[in-house]
Amino acid sequence: MTKIIFSRKGFDSSTGGMPSYKRDETLISFPIPSQKNTLTTYNDCRLGKYIKELSNNKIQPTDTCHFDPNLDYGEFGQVGAAQTHLQNNKVKVGDLFLFWGWFRETITINKKTVFSKKDPGHYRFFGWLQIGKIIHLGKDPSWYLAETEQNPNSTSHPHTIGYWKENNTLYLASKKLDAFGLKDYYGFGKFKASEKTNLSINPSIKKSKWKCPKWLNPKHGGCGMTYHNDLTRWDENTVDVVGRGQEFVAVPNKVDECKKWLRNIFRDA
Repeated sequence: MTKIIFSRKGFDSSTGGMPSYKRDETLISFPIPSQKNTLTTYNDCRLGKYIKELSNNKIQPTDTCHFDPNLDYGEFGQVGAAQTHLQNNKVKVGDLFLFWGWFRETITINKKTVFSKKDPGHYRFFGWLQIGKIIHLGKDPSWYLAETEQNPNSTSHPHTIGYWKENNTLYLASKKLDAFGLKDYYGFGKFKASEKTNLSINPSIKKSKWKCPKWLNPKHGGCGMTYHNDLTRWDENTVDVVGRGQEFVAVPNKVDECKKWLRNIFRDA
């Protein structure tokens, strides 16, 4: 059975300290600041101006970042407890990551990008990656760059640079999406902002309370997802997502309902 992994990525209140960028239909998930195992700056990601202005100069365009997932090349790395969680839940080739994060609408005032006061900030999907290949990089991933005849540079994935824990892993996307009846899309990509990619049902009260489809909701016989075994988190049409944890794994048991839900997201976004 194909699994869906709800994968939390990008800035949050503790890492980066602000939401990622939204402007109408455009979404940009900000890579988290990092000085370790990376040669990539925000300027390299063409995000320097936005980062500097929205952070009020706390983060500079020349600061390095952990550019992951890389949805320009279809790469995603994981390590440590989060990777152990994926392994324990038997995440494999063919499974589908849906990446989500914290976003807020932006506007331009006096030629400067600022967050809109009309949007309190909300959670939404911003991209996807179907697993085409899993590479166990290990503590010293330099062998991977050598094998692919690359030198570490600003475009190198961070999990291929430096030293990591033993379970350091790289997920490469499939060329074409082939899951839940979806066949007309690439194996990875970025969503535009739409009603279907928005997760927060009422962000002015609590952005962590998601709109929840019935195929996922245990209150309707749905499969649930890891880290959310506490049924008090689930309501008739919502789920209150946990504050910590990166990878929430779901194994759909109502496949037809799940297919319809996914198709609506991809067609809309």
